[in-house]
Amino acid sequence: MTSPRHALVTPSYRGDYERCRLLCESVDRWVAPEVPHYLVIERRDLVMFRPFESARTHIVVVEDIVPWWIRRVPGFNRFWFSLTTPPIRNWIMQQIVKLSVAGHIDAEVMLFVDSDVFFIAPYDPRAEMQGGLVPLFVETGQRGKISFNDRWHSEVATLLGLAVENSYDTNFVGQVICWRSDVAKRLQQQMAETTGLGWVRAIARRWVISEYIIYGLYVTRIVGLEAAG
Repeated sequence: MTSPRHALVTPSYRGDYERCRLLCESVDRWVAPEVPHYLVIERRDLVMFRPFESARTHIVVVEDIVPWWIRRVPGFNRFWFSLTTPPIRNWIMQQIVKLSVAGHIDAEVMLFVDSDVFFIAPYDPRAEMQGGLVPLFVETGQRGKISFNDRWHSEVATLLGLAVENSYDTNFVGQVICWRSDVAKRLQQQMAETTGLGWVRAIARRWVISEYIIYGLYVTRIVGLEAAG
């Protein structure tokens, strides 16, 4: 059995340019050369990030992977303009972008690595496969510790059609997070069916959300670890 195609994915922007440069240098030095790296960049920052392109590093433009009705308006840096929802905060937009990448890159397994990450030793994500399964990062013992973790979980529960609890024991947020692309696509369909909206609209209308908790709850509470691995 061949290993699924892996790729690193880093959404970035002009404010993180120097951090992203260091990340790309560390990827070239330490990450297995067969693993491509995708930078997801707004069109307005494209010229700035073009020098990072290489045989390994590819640029994906945000505006090319999100619906046409979401656009950046010059002069408005904290929000994206939307024709069908209230203005979308940058933080929420980042969640939409990460979920959107699944259908636009050639990878079966995506590893999300933010700009402030830096590799310091050899790393091959394919070595983390266990029994052919993709690992899911999860912390337990979180119940009652962090109020915004409970709020994130509650918001996600409504998106996925799950019962809302008073507090939650799990957390799925980390530095290098693995998703299976096909699972991310099924997750989009789940949100669309539960909310009666397109999944992008469902997320865009929320003030707080966490993409990693969306994926984590979907895997652990709906499809199961074996089915999603």
